[in-house]
Amino acid sequence: MIGVIAINVVMVLLALGIASGVVPAKIFGGMVDVLHKTIGITMPSREKERTVAVIWIVSMIVIGDGMLFLLVFLTGAVVKTSVSSANSARCYL
Repeated sequence: MIGVIAINVVMVLLALGIASGVVPAKIFGGMVDVLHKTIGITMPSREKERTVAVIWIVSMIVIGDGMLFLLVFLTGAVVKTSVSSANSARCYL
């Protein structure tokens, strides 16, 4: 859990750094270019490169945290169901 929080903090700081201009957008520029070429959409202009990089970082945070939440939520439901099934099976024995 500490690792997830640390990654989120680093990603938010990176997004804030790129948005404020402290960190150059070129760090994510190459990845954004590859992503756009891969899915076949137009490349962002150099003026919008910073905005696209911030949107991309925020999207990664939301998607990653959403998948982790669903994994934990669904795993918890399966564990609770299997435990209650095991307990009810013992009652019938």
